[in-house]
This record gives sequence, C-alpha cells and structure tokens, in this order.
Amino acid sequence: MKKRYWYGLNKETNPLGIGCWQIAGAHSINGKPNGWGNIEEKEALNILITAIKSGIDFFDTAQGYNEGRSEKLLGKAIKQTSESIVVCTKIVLTDDEVKQQNLSYGFSERVNESLRRLGTDRLDILLIHNPPDNINWKEFNKSKLIELQKEGKIGTFGVSTRGLSAAKNVVEAKFGTVLEWVFNIFERRPVDVLFPLIEQQKFNFIARSPLSRGLINPKYLITKPEFGKDDFRSTLPLDWVEWTLDSLRKLNANGIAPTEIVKIATQYCLQYNAVTSAIIGVRTIKQVEEILKINASINNDEQFKSNPLEGIATCFPKWA
Repeated sequence: MKKRYWYGLNKETNPLGIGCWQIAGAHSINGKPNGWGNIEEKEALNILITAIKSGIDFFDTAQGYNEGRSEKLLGKAIKQTSESIVVCTKIVLTDDEVKQQNLSYGFSERVNESLRRLGTDRLDILLIHNPPDNINWKEFNKSKLIELQKEGKIGTFGVSTRGLSAAKNVVEAKFGTVLEWVFNIFERRPVDVLFPLIEQQKFNFIARSPLSRGLINPKYLITKPEFGKDDFRSTLPLDWVEWTLDSLRKLNANGIAPTEIVKIATQYCLQYNAVTSAIIGVRTIKQVEEILKINASINNDEQFKSNPLEGIATCFPKWA
C-alpha cells in the first residue's frame, strides 16, 4: 500500500503498523491483569526484528506496558536492524498534572526514561496516555511539550484517549497533531464524529484495536474465546464480547468468507484517508506474516462495500 504522511513529522510510513502492548508480557495493575499473557523475550524480539526487516515501519508502545518492557524490547530490536522506523510511545499523567492542567518537571524525566529504554535521542511521537475524559485540552498547558520539541527530544505529540467525546475535544483544541482512538468495522463512529475534524485540522489518526481486541478472528465463528487469567481480555464485559462475536457471525452471514474476515476488517479501516496508521498487535511470527500478506493484497483504489455491514450496528449499542 501507499505510505501515508505524518503531519508535524514530515515523514511517511506504511499505514499498517505494529502495536507493542501484546509483546510486553504478563503484568497487572491494582491486582487486575493489564497484559496479554506471558511471552519470552527471544520470541518478542524475533517478532519485532522480523516486522522491521519486512518493511513495517510504524510501532506504537507505552511506558505503561509492563513498566516499559515493550519499550526496552523495541529498543533492542532497533539496535539489531538498520531500517528507519517511526516510534510512538505514550506516557501517563500524574494526579497533580491532571489537577493543575500542566506538566511537571518530572514529566521531562519520564520522557528521558523512554528515550533510554528505546535507545534513542528522539521520540517521533509522544502521546498522553488515557487521561481523564474531562480534561479541557484548550486550557491544558502544553509549553513543556513544545519545549521538548525545541530540544529535539520529541517530534510531535498528542493524546490517546478513552472516550469518543474526549477524542473529539483533542482535535477541536488542536492539542498537538496526533490522536489515537478505537476504530474498527464494529466501532465506526469515528467516520462521522472524528474524521471530518481530523481532515480539516490536518491531524494524524492512529486507529487502535482494528481487530477489536483480537475478537475479529475467524476462529471465533465456531469456538468461544478463552482467555487466561494473565490476559486482560478475561476482564472484558461479557455482553460486549458476545455482541462483538454476534456481529462477527453477521459479517460472515452477509457474505464475508472466514478466510477474508481479517483482510476485510483491515481494508475497512484503511479505506479512509483520515487513518494515518492502523496498529495491529501481534504475538507470533505467523501473525506478522499474515499482516504482510494483507498489506500486499489490499488495493489502494479498492473501496469497501457496505453490504456486509447490513444489520450490524455502528457500535456496541450500550456505548451509543
């Protein structure tokens, strides 16, 4: 596929990227699983190195993924390859930073920690990670981020939000140039709520969860998902999981063959120019190979047909 341009970076990347949460390993927050289960470092590095050497050039990670483990792994993979990639990492605000609507001196040190783990002197993209939805981004003091840009420590910045209204507020406030939010074939609200604003403001959009937490998978047409206790998906709302699987079955009934489901779901996301990158999390080399096949098979000029979405809601009804 044709590469896509990043506003604020003056760079282009393949529109299919890799999310690094899945290779961070098992970890928990407040006693609840916050990862995708255990994975050996050798396997994780093999996945990242294979992806980079195969032409995938955008990677999304975060400090919160097992206390920076995925950042460390990505840093090790970068050292073992010579290809140029774009790296996006995310940092959580402290309670005081939220209250004061301002970044502390400690924020700069947290940026330095990410730089050390990644083994680089510059973060291409820095995102505020899942802040409270009620933050007023027009009032939030972004001088520290601009200072970090001038120092050459970050390229551009933005927010990875929880709620849709919060995502809209980020773009309306022109807080940086990057927004990350959920977008997939079963969560289509961004098309009407976000994309017109994104294109107007010349924002970058990172579509996370394009395969809906891995539930957009043909194997779930015939089997129910079973997640281990160290997989955060074991805590997902059961009614949302069942609705997603029901939507998957409708997609199949509407004429999408099981072997085409992942490709169609990916194609749906990438047909929109507002999507700068859709990040897919992987835990095996086979999954990397599948992404590469999808990337090679999607025609830039081929438009997704809406017929397969007949009878499928724009999003989980309880979120509407």
